[in-house]
Amino acid sequence: MATITSGGSIIDVNAIVSGLMSVESRPLTLLAQKEASYQAKLSAFGQIKSALSSLQTATDGLKTATKFSATKASVAGDAGFTASSGAGAAVGSFAVDVLQMAKIQRVSTPTTGTFTPAAGKLSIEFGTVKDDGSGKTFESDSPPRTASLEFEGSTLEELRDAINGDASLGVKANIINNGTTKQLVLSGTATGANMAFKLTGEDGLAGLSFDPAATAAPTDPMYSVQAAQDARIRVDGIEVTRGKNTITDVIDDVTITLTKEPVAPATSLTGTLSVSEDQSAAKTAVEAFVKAYNEVASTLSSLTSYNAETKAGAALTGDSTARNIQSQLRNALGASIAGLTGASSLSQVGVSFGKDGKLSLDGGKFTAALNDTSKDVASFFAGKDGVQGFAATFGARLEGFIASDGLLNSRTEGINSTIKSLTKQYDTMEARLAKMEERYRLQYSNLDTLLNGLTQTSTYLSQQLANLPSISKSK
Repeated sequence: MATITSGGSIIDVNAIVSGLMSVESRPLTLLAQKEASYQAKLSAFGQIKSALSSLQTATDGLKTATKFSATKASVAGDAGFTASSGAGAAVGSFAVDVLQMAKIQRVSTPTTGTFTPAAGKLSIEFGTVKDDGSGKTFESDSPPRTASLEFEGSTLEELRDAINGDASLGVKANIINNGTTKQLVLSGTATGANMAFKLTGEDGLAGLSFDPAATAAPTDPMYSVQAAQDARIRVDGIEVTRGKNTITDVIDDVTITLTKEPVAPATSLTGTLSVSEDQSAAKTAVEAFVKAYNEVASTLSSLTSYNAETKAGAALTGDSTARNIQSQLRNALGASIAGLTGASSLSQVGVSFGKDGKLSLDGGKFTAALNDTSKDVASFFAGKDGVQGFAATFGARLEGFIASDGLLNSRTEGINSTIKSLTKQYDTMEARLAKMEERYRLQYSNLDTLLNGLTQTSTYLSQQLANLPSISKSK
């Protein structure tokens, strides 16, 4: 008896379904490409915003008027002082003699025999030591400046820590081991003749009593290591005294800082203080602005370019927002500032566009503008008498681009909304295609089964027909 043989797959279901899905999924590929394009735009606008933020920082550096009228102080000679000057300092030179530095008062327990404290009270009174020629006296301030410490310890270290732990005392304590004994050294916290202090010890601290007007020896219970004194200098022959070594009120907008004093037999240290114009800060600020703008220009140019050879555009080629920013920036840089009596445009102070569309600074022209008081470069950049200067007006334009409610955020919000919509479409289409693939696979699998069955039937019939002649002969 003939049998039906079992056959394999008649059609390649996987190949057929793959081919069909390749066609069906073309819209999905287009959606993915479209989303990638918008993601590229989003990244491009992020680069633009970053460059504009750097430009805004550089623009803010032009808002300080004193930067364009700065001065520089220099010191020549064995001066014993350093100096610095501000924008209001007059250009010129001054002869300065350092006679003495301001000092704090410093007193100590004796050099022999360590002082051992016990519970007691230490009172501190601030004032000035006066010398009328017949002797020294201590004059307390009016109203009095006093402080006190109640001590309960029993060691020098505990006393030191107690003093240093109370900032209201106006003195600090150290322990110095001189090789044979420990000495407690009390120092004032501020310089000046009026920062002398008198100590009154009671009970276990009685040995710390000290009168700064008295002449004490190193073997006395307390002796003077250093007296409080004022700084003394001569400026162009005029002697002045101050309580500190940093002197700010002798020459307008000039700070003199004393660093050393004469050592006998010398009675003074002499130096020359010169004040000159300093244009370096202004030039640095303008150079930083020019560099920051050129980086913005390069970024915009790169992101909006078109390659004619490859016929390929950049992420923002033809984008109206990018073109708008380019146009507004160039217009703002070329505009004049109304209401100022001096320079009114960047070109008048040496900043101009080159053929490549970038800014450049003409150092010679900029220096000449700074030196020309009629140009009033400081007012041009920083503004004056209620009139906004270039920095404020240009900064406002930049703020309109990069603020939270500015042009760039509005544009990127639109792009993000589009990407969100595309993502939703992609997910929906992807789910639909998955079901479609499942349906195709089922249909063609059923067809394959049907064809396979027909093939088996055909084989069986062929076998049966082949046996007919032999049946006929046997009869």
